[in-house]
Amino acid sequence: MGIKTRKGKVPNFSNIEDMANYFDHTDTEELEWEDSKIKFKKPEMVHISVRIPQEDLVAIKKAAIKQGLGYTAFIRMMLHRMVNHGK
Repeated sequence: MGIKTRKGKVPNFSNIEDMANYFDHTDTEELEWEDSKIKFKKPEMVHISVRIPQEDLVAIKKAAIKQGLGYTAFIRMMLHRMVNHGK
């Protein structure tokens, strides 16, 4: 199924398959680009204090390094996963 469009304009799609097909076969360099203002809402952060065994913190820091994260970001990520996905 071909989708006809003026050069540089992205058509409206009726389903995800048509959209995927269009972008699989279209050079996006030729599309018109426009500036858009996008706002990302940051979650409200709260400060907490937690006591953990020193050997756990050492293990957390090592795991964080492997992920390329600071250890506090790593702890936030792991807590978020546990709360939302139970994994």
